[in-house]
Amino acid sequence: MNTSTEDIQYLKTEIETKIKHSYLEKYIDKPIIDEGKMRLLIEMINHSSLPESRKQRYILTTMLVQMALDTHDKVPSLTSEEEEEDVKLQKQLHVLAGDYYSGLYYLVLAEINDFEFIRLLASAIKEINEYKMTLYYNEIDSLKHYMHVRNVIDTRLVVQIASFFSVPSLGEIAEKWLYITKLTNDMDQIKASEIKLNPWIESITNGDALIKQLTELLHQVENEISRLPAIYHSFSHYLLTELASVRKTYLFSMGEEG
Repeated sequence: MNTSTEDIQYLKTEIETKIKHSYLEKYIDKPIIDEGKMRLLIEMINHSSLPESRKQRYILTTMLVQMALDTHDKVPSLTSEEEEEDVKLQKQLHVLAGDYYSGLYYLVLAEINDFEFIRLLASAIKEINEYKMTLYYNEIDSLKHYMHVRNVIDTRLVVQIASFFSVPSLGEIAEKWLYITKLTNDMDQIKASEIKLNPWIESITNGDALIKQLTELLHQVENEISRLPAIYHSFSHYLLTELASVRKTYLFSMGEEG
């Protein structure tokens, strides 16, 4: 298994087959399968001595967990007694869909019969949900704190997988790369006025502070990539290309770093 387009498409098809549910699809959008995270997971697992079928199950399981977490996040935190029935139904179905994907990942794990991996995923899910509660109750006291909480929510699952497969260097790179991806996605959405974000994130989207943050992250990831073993050459090339695109789009167009 490698990170070729064919392999990624195969895994996406496997996931789509497992999550297919005609009733849910009638009322809610199909969940987005994050190809970036899938590529990271493949790299983390690829060089282990596990058989191919087992590697695929680990990836499928982790992606199902991520999709369950993401789907639950789509449920609005506030409700109104005046909501129309179809709106209420859609909220309820997002909750049920997240639970459904969670159930599927337990099913796949049962096929693997790996209790250590189950414990690792359960620990990551627990930590992610605790940090989500910190955001939900607005228990944030600084921009640094806010960014740390957001980073844990967005990256903890992948970082834990890297630890499980004893590739912490990939975990550190993945954490920073996903952080960069989240920041740039937020910028795009704010620019398009599609979402209203927490004031902390809005405060770093105004010029110099954001440029500095992105610049530091880009330099850190590039330095860490340069230290990866030769077996990750293809992956390193992919990431460096992505980082160059981010630099061009979000730094050069904003006045660059200096």
